[in-house]
Amino acid sequence: MSDNSTLAAPIIFTGKFRQSFRLQNTIAGRVSMNGFGFWNGEDVLLEFCPAKTDSGVYFVRTDLSGEPRIPALVQYREEKPRQTSLVKGHARVDMVEHVLAALRALKIDNCEIRTNRAEMPGFDGSSVRFFVALNRVGVISQAAIRKVRLVARSLKIDGNDSWINITPSRNGGSVYKFKLAPSPDYPQGDQECLFKFSTETFRDEIMDARTFLSKKEADYLLAAGLCQRVTPKDVLVLTPEGPIDNNYRYNNECARHKVLDMVGDFSLTDCDWVGTFDSYRGGHSLNAECVRQLLENTILLDESFVPKNSDLMHIKQELQNRAA
Repeated sequence: MSDNSTLAAPIIFTGKFRQSFRLQNTIAGRVSMNGFGFWNGEDVLLEFCPAKTDSGVYFVRTDLSGEPRIPALVQYREEKPRQTSLVKGHARVDMVEHVLAALRALKIDNCEIRTNRAEMPGFDGSSVRFFVALNRVGVISQAAIRKVRLVARSLKIDGNDSWINITPSRNGGSVYKFKLAPSPDYPQGDQECLFKFSTETFRDEIMDARTFLSKKEADYLLAAGLCQRVTPKDVLVLTPEGPIDNNYRYNNECARHKVLDMVGDFSLTDCDWVGTFDSYRGGHSLNAECVRQLLENTILLDESFVPKNSDLMHIKQELQNRAA
């Protein structure tokens, strides 16, 4: 489907889709945080910095010569088990999905993330520490319109015993659904989560859902020399009886965490999504393939679709005047 589809104009001006447009945002100041990577155990320092309009979210490896920049875009994603990794040239960053989910939930479109290690800090395996830190420093609007991609027809992305169904939105927003299925390693896996995207709902229902794995998987990783600093008190290590040395925060915490991962992985673009994304047993790899397919099969809506006399354009002009 072409970005210039003639379907765009009649759809966008039915009224309910106008709310999909907004101004771009960045953070109001710098904020730093320390932690250690779950996989490699290395201490890491992150610093989030404001960025200019249309610069997007990008990582800067301060420990490498020339401080290379890695954009948070799907074309830089490299396949790696159980995480989202980005690579450009000789520079890489790992385990970025929880950071990106917090940025996306707060609608922070332009941000420089300076890191002195490849792997992001794991904390408790959720987005809560990133969300709270970024929310505390504040989000400010910028004099540019955020682009939107509109799902105009249904699409299905198939994986190995998994899939994502994509359908048009009925109200102009984004909806994420996830369903787990029971398995020998995850007998409590019959969980579902429905998330109607908003900053408030992410804060109240999604941001503190933690990563999980079976005891069998945890034993395998430890035997391989990985995750040596992580304990069952940090993440959910599951047995048929429940988490080891831990308790669920929600009765469907695993499904909620999968939605958190979807929010992070689906942010690997320079646009907002308008559509419904329904995943069955999907993971990072399927999420990335879904984003690639969406970039080819959705309608791109930019500033040219915003009425010149709209409140949004007036605010944009006012911000431009202040900056002049």
